[in-house]
Amino acid sequence: MAHHCRRINAYLARAQHLQSLHGDDMRQWQRLVLYALTDALAHNHLLVGTLAAYLQRQDLAPDLLRRYLQSPDTDRYITREAVEHLDGLTGAVPGEAAEPVWTAIGRRIARDGG
Repeated sequence: MAHHCRRINAYLARAQHLQSLHGDDMRQWQRLVLYALTDALAHNHLLVGTLAAYLQRQDLAPDLLRRYLQSPDTDRYITREAVEHLDGLTGAVPGEAAEPVWTAIGRRIARDGG
């Protein structure tokens, strides 16, 4: 979780700092700030989905999970990528011959203490 929080904060700080770098070039600023914000959003979505998948595996009541996610649709957050990421973080062995990318990333984060 710390890894993703650091990444999200870095993207948000970058978005905030871009105006001082490109304030005179509105087109450049718009493009770069949206990249930074959507990158932060993607990391946040993966973090939420990974945590939700973990709670689901811990047999948290489905009603509670929906309430915590503030959504009737848990699949909105618990994506294939989030589940693969959780597998990597928890050391699960993938069922496929080739390890999915998000599993490898999760495994690296867990190894590095992230």
